Amino acid sequence: MERTLVFSLLIFSALWAADERLENADNYFINRHRNTTYLSRSAELCEEVLKENPSDVEALWRMARNYSAFGYYESETFAKLAFYEKCKFYAERAKAADRGSADAHFWYGVGLSRIIQVRGLLQALSQGGEVKKAFQKALELDPNHTKAMGALAIWYLEAPRLAGGNVDRSIHWFKKGLFIDPNYTLLYVYLAKAHVKKKDYESARTQLNKCLAVKNPSCPADFYTQDEPQARKILKEIEGK
Repeated sequence: MERTLVFSLLIFSALWAADERLENADNYFINRHRNTTYLSRSAELCEEVLKENPSDVEALWRMARNYSAFGYYESETFAKLAFYEKCKFYAERAKAADRGSADAHFWYGVGLSRIIQVRGLLQALSQGGEVKKAFQKALELDPNHTKAMGALAIWYLEAPRLAGGNVDRSIHWFKKGLFIDPNYTLLYVYLAKAHVKKKDYESARTQLNKCLAVKNPSCPADFYTQDEPQARKILKEIEGK
């Protein structure tokens, strides 16, 4: 009886330690704009968990997320592609570990879409549908997955009409995501882009100003390094329209 209790406590302690490390990894990731080492620190914490349990789905999809960011910040094409391949690799492992993980499917879609962006149009035409399916699967598993909503909306916005692109559908998903998380600033920027595509500049300005007014962004790093600069840039481009 005592052995069983001790064993159970050890398991609980190990799980709590892993959760704490992954929570810290999240904090490093969303605040990576504050220190150039934070992204690497996030990856190191995930690696620690994976050394103890190589099938930990929560650590696996976070590793995919880290490599997606490593690729985004890389300027050299070959290295960028290698990082995105790593993103896809870890997301595939996460899917294998738990087919019911919405985050695993989402980050698989992200990794694949980034690879397609680097490789070009032919790759997009052949594999764009698989990207869409990954985001749809994430939403099937978690109907409130705002990142998957945003990714699917971007797919509809950027895909050619012949391949299924649809600006109105993209606007629908952007708005649905913002209803759930009004601090997800990327959605304001891309919703504005959708309005610009329809030449509805007033609506675009409204969304961009909403983005700039957010005081507590869901991901500060994305807001300060990407969304805020993009919002200001687009406002300047559509000034007077």
